[in-house]
Amino acid sequence: MNRLLAVLIFVIGVGLVSGCASTSASQDNDPFEKYNRGMTNFNQKLDDYVVAPVARGYKKVVPSPARNGVNNFFNNLTEPLNVVYDLLQGKFRMAGRSAGRFLINTTLGFAGLNDVASYMDMPRRSEDFGQVLATWGVASGPHLVLPLFGPSNIRDGIGLIPDFAYRSATAFNDPERTYATILRVVDIRSRLLGAEEVLALQPDRYLFLREAYRQRREAQIKDRNPTDPGASEDELLDELLEDN
Repeated sequence: MNRLLAVLIFVIGVGLVSGCASTSASQDNDPFEKYNRGMTNFNQKLDDYVVAPVARGYKKVVPSPARNGVNNFFNNLTEPLNVVYDLLQGKFRMAGRSAGRFLINTTLGFAGLNDVASYMDMPRRSEDFGQVLATWGVASGPHLVLPLFGPSNIRDGIGLIPDFAYRSATAFNDPERTYATILRVVDIRSRLLGAEEVLALQPDRYLFLREAYRQRREAQIKDRNPTDPGASEDELLDELLEDN
């Protein structure tokens, strides 16, 4: 779901800045297109009938400050992993910043419920093992749509394994881990309720998401935002969703 969030943030940003993302056939690298389209439809139906309705109810019932606290808390849990991935990529300055964010938000931010570090000119960034593999020279491989997670590729799909292992080992035990995962998914989806109209305008949603993912992923690996080189992901998200 985090991966789908990232793609949709990029989709909205590109739609607002340039109107449409390119879907050039020369960029497809999509030998699994038949499967990918089927999985895209499955994910869409699951969202239409389960995830999105729950997210709308969550947004209606839970006040904005509480939702922000939930989002900040889960983001803070990933900061130690960001430190590791930064170190594996030789980004030592960024590793120090991620460590500083975790320390500040865990203490001054009351266990991460408040993102105090961002007000101290330490904006949040996210790293993952797929980015590490890319830095090490591993090719992306064909486009691959994952159940629930949406657009990806072979390399980034494999890169999810250590992410899952880390999340399984932190903070929660069963059944709390299950409840936390559900809450995280619903919270993320609630922040994207304004995205449906943008995607609905696309003549081929699958091609649009595929190319949006490819472009955004390339920008993320190069540590730049595809629509604003000076903006972090959270800054873009806040700008796009501030009225929702």
